[in-house]
Amino acid sequence: MTTPARLSAPAVATPVPWPDDSVSVLRNRPVRLGTDPASLSRFGDDDWNIRPAHRDAHTTICNLNLRVFPEPLRRQFRAVLLAALDHPQPVEPGGRQRSAEYIGIGSMPVLARGLQLFAHWMHLQGVRQIADITDHDLDVYLQHITGTTTPLRQQANTLNSVRTLWLFRDVLPASCRLAAQFPWPGRTANELVGLRTSNGENKRPRIQDDTMEALLAWSLHMVEEIGPDIRDAWQEYTLLCRGEHSSQAIYVGTAGPRLRAYVDQCRRTCTPLPGIPGPDGPRINYGHVLRLIGLDGKGAFSPAQKRWLAGQGLPVAEHSTVGVITGQIQGRPWRDTPLAIGELSGLWRRLAGALFTVVCYLSGMRPGEVLSLRRGCCDTDEATGQLVMHGHRGKGYDRAPDTPDAAEPTRPWVVVGVVHEAIALLESLHDQPHLFPAQLRVGMFRPSATHARTCSSVNRDIADFAAWVNQTFRRADGSAPIPDDPAGNLNASRFRRTLARFIVRRPRGLIAAALQYGHVDTKVTLNYAGAPDTEWLQDVAVEKLELVLEQISDDAQRLAAGEHVSGPSADEYRRRVVGSADFPGRTVISPRSAERLLGSTDPQVHHGEGMTCVWRPETAACRAARLAQGLPEPAGPDERECRSTCTNLAFTDRDITRRKQDLHDLKATASDPLAPRPLRDRAAAQAERIASLVHRHEQHRNEGAPA
Repeated sequence: MTTPARLSAPAVATPVPWPDDSVSVLRNRPVRLGTDPASLSRFGDDDWNIRPAHRDAHTTICNLNLRVFPEPLRRQFRAVLLAALDHPQPVEPGGRQRSAEYIGIGSMPVLARGLQLFAHWMHLQGVRQIADITDHDLDVYLQHITGTTTPLRQQANTLNSVRTLWLFRDVLPASCRLAAQFPWPGRTANELVGLRTSNGENKRPRIQDDTMEALLAWSLHMVEEIGPDIRDAWQEYTLLCRGEHSSQAIYVGTAGPRLRAYVDQCRRTCTPLPGIPGPDGPRINYGHVLRLIGLDGKGAFSPAQKRWLAGQGLPVAEHSTVGVITGQIQGRPWRDTPLAIGELSGLWRRLAGALFTVVCYLSGMRPGEVLSLRRGCCDTDEATGQLVMHGHRGKGYDRAPDTPDAAEPTRPWVVVGVVHEAIALLESLHDQPHLFPAQLRVGMFRPSATHARTCSSVNRDIADFAAWVNQTFRRADGSAPIPDDPAGNLNASRFRRTLARFIVRRPRGLIAAALQYGHVDTKVTLNYAGAPDTEWLQDVAVEKLELVLEQISDDAQRLAAGEHVSGPSADEYRRRVVGSADFPGRTVISPRSAERLLGSTDPQVHHGEGMTCVWRPETAACRAARLAQGLPEPAGPDERECRSTCTNLAFTDRDITRRKQDLHDLKATASDPLAPRPLRDRAAAQAERIASLVHRHEQHRNEGAPA
């Protein structure tokens, strides 16, 4: 095999000066709103903070540590990293990349890591300048990297870093320019290290139905019942800490007069002193007493004042509590005692995990898109009346942080009312700009003014919330309210695929999917998940394909076992089921191939409530009804417009079993003397029609002839 010829490097004539040490390393990158310009890293620093230039407030981006580079080569590689921040990445020979595309901030630590390995190899080889590297050196370095035991993905990233170094040669000082030819042309970095790429299949497991339904149900309990109590207790505690609570207005002066007034107040109201649990019983929580009298953070009680308070003979509570319990679960208060201040931080995180679950799962947004939501994101579409949330897309190489002179347009997601309720509760929990702030308290690490919680931290919050529910509450049979998921820990990245399965498989199989999928095709594509976002629709296609194949197999087995089918489309039902069951199968390697296979495999047999629709648009009564009303043509059956005279109908033994149950209920209503006459007449007419349907089905079964 002939080795591809080296690609010649273009001649470089324009000299490039060395950057000044005071130059901001993010001078050509937009930074987040609220970033202090004085805090930005400079070229001469040994530690570069590049987080302010990342779009996503929830993402943790490592600093670029220049100290790890060998000292003789450190300044040269500083210049390389600054060039990668300053300029779009040039297109490789062969043009595989987009033009004018900056390296993502999230990819800069990966680039720095690869350059660090190259720099250390150069130092060991005695190479003092990047410009001294030859073609032979690059071939030796390739053998060196592929001979290590590091994972293949890291090896590929390391080789790509060297190629990136070559691409920026035109904007680097002379000693930093890689003078050799383009490294290792003709093959990708993955091919060079022998890394096989995946086929793009989404292998992330769904959350099983029992677990997801219970998790969502208890998250809704947090929104409606438990969350407001936690919010009120947290707000009371916050006001006490600030000295702004209304109960503190009666205390004035120094600590002594305030303390005496507090003791008098406790005696008048029969209120115990706040306590801390101890081995010999509760002890007085002097810190909370300071908080109650408005002196939190303004000093401490003297030993004499503590002795005086302890000698007043007042009872001491087991805990120091705030707030009251008003929420109820199944008609009873969700707990018997107010919240202890030591519980507030943990309860706040559990509440955040529950509210995140509601917003993320019921919107179909990516976890990062939810974590980046800001205060005031809720709105109502004036044209349609739909409830929406406005946020930023979670993928795309061209995303940039909002800046004072430019802001990336937001996009809407259509949601249900409880999502707005969850967001309203989040906005009342704190005054930070992000709905899910990095931290509630003021701190130096990841300040909440410019940062949101990370995906890993919110995953811990969700798991902690589920564990807390299981420890605090029990089902009537003593089992845990939220069962464990067999596929592993609860993870927000699994919500979207779980939602796709729910839409396809609940509540009534494919006929529900036809209705829901019409919603997906319009609102999800245009609003719900955004026009550029097709991944979620591909998940829906995969789930629908699996359901179609399972349904075909089940229907064919039932026909072979003697299941009877009646109705005007009974023969067509048998033909489609038998014909589809003979399909030998095909390997599905991507969501797109699932869509194509679904189009050629789906027999368009939809099982509904007591009937089966063998879909043919030209004879569908529901389609004719919608068109007569001036509504858009449906993509599938609309059970809301189903007509008993439709020639697309067929009835299996399963449908007749359901109809017999309906017949029993209708007869009971028709004979109920307490029911209004119109309701009894209507029930009697429906019972007569269903009885006739059941009779025809059974008659044709006995005759052994198709209906």
